[in-house]
Amino acid sequence: MHDPLFVRATAITNGETVIVIAVDSLGINNSILGPGRDFTAEVRGRIQQQTGVPPTHVMIASSHTHSSPETADFRPFPDQDWLATFRDRIVQAAREAVESRRPVTVTVGTGEVLRGTLAINRNSHVYPGAPPEDPEVTVVRLQGDEWSTVLYHFTTHPVYVQVQPYVSADFPGVTSAMIELSEPHCQAALFLPGAAGNQAPPPDPLTHDGSRFDEENNPDFEVIRNLFAHNERMGMYLAQTALDIPGETELTGPVTAAQRTVQVASRSLPDRGPFEAELIDRRRALADAVDRGAPRTEIVQLTQLVQDTEEVLVAIDRGTDPIDAEVQVLRIGGLALAGLPGEPFVELGFELKSMSDDDRTVLPIGYANNYLGYLTHPEAWDTPVYEVSLGPWTRIGRFGGQQLTDTAKSMVDELWTTPNE
Repeated sequence: MHDPLFVRATAITNGETVIVIAVDSLGINNSILGPGRDFTAEVRGRIQQQTGVPPTHVMIASSHTHSSPETADFRPFPDQDWLATFRDRIVQAAREAVESRRPVTVTVGTGEVLRGTLAINRNSHVYPGAPPEDPEVTVVRLQGDEWSTVLYHFTTHPVYVQVQPYVSADFPGVTSAMIELSEPHCQAALFLPGAAGNQAPPPDPLTHDGSRFDEENNPDFEVIRNLFAHNERMGMYLAQTALDIPGETELTGPVTAAQRTVQVASRSLPDRGPFEAELIDRRRALADAVDRGAPRTEIVQLTQLVQDTEEVLVAIDRGTDPIDAEVQVLRIGGLALAGLPGEPFVELGFELKSMSDDDRTVLPIGYANNYLGYLTHPEAWDTPVYEVSLGPWTRIGRFGGQQLTDTAKSMVDELWTTPNE
């Protein structure tokens, strides 16, 4: 383990109570506990038992760090004891957040990182003009008597140190730690991920040519050390940007929430037969290579081919039934956190952000309350991009991302037109 993974939570009350939970994880698919069980429902149920806060008012947002246990359910999770501890730590953080509430003033402010430093569109090749990118940083401060909590919102993939041997929270871990050390009396700094489905950090010019592993799959620790050093620099830069953003607007008004489950269409899937036959052939080739003592390079390559086909079969075996997807919106005075259960493209995030005006700030929150893979805008399916390729990372079809975004937009408007306004 290079650096620890955390769950951070804050509970906010003004009449009603909402709980915002930020977890250092890849994403949490609700099926990881096994058939007939729902991870988020179990967490929320336990939180309600211990705090009285209803499930509709609890948001669980994953950071999407790629150096954490694989809880997105691409493959069955092997350690149920770890998952039970994971669940219980989330509940513990929520309970402690409720118990530690005190009077605060809440402010929100926005700024930007330098364009091209932390977030670029990784599919820039498919756009006829400048690709959409989101360098905006939004900071919410809850400040009381010698006590504060910070929520910071940013839009890019935490992949600086992915595909290497160590557990890490990636840049959000660095950023949160620095804010907690630097912001006066800060109890916790929660990273809220934006619509980062097609947003990623640019390559580090000092390390991007260095492979993390050699042809025999041995780690190159010099390259890995450089990756962590770059991650530290970028996380500190984001933290300093956030710390420098003033609280421009005080948030006042009701605290409430809305939750809606909608059915979205699955992506279309090919017949299983050809891929099943391919898997048999690839497994046989791998076994033969092992039996004859083939070079490790060949065994590594054949293992990767087996894994590639296994992942396609995972996607096919999930079938094409409609998918239940939750959309949740938390209102905190003049702030709306619009939670979507996957990796929304930045185009969808901009639709939500465009609802902001003098009376409210609207932020898309990705990886919220479930992980259903990429949530694309419809036009992405006409382009050669990874996010619509066949695999367990793309469960929802062409129009599902737009449907979920439109649902979130209508829910935001509803929360601003209710009688308690």
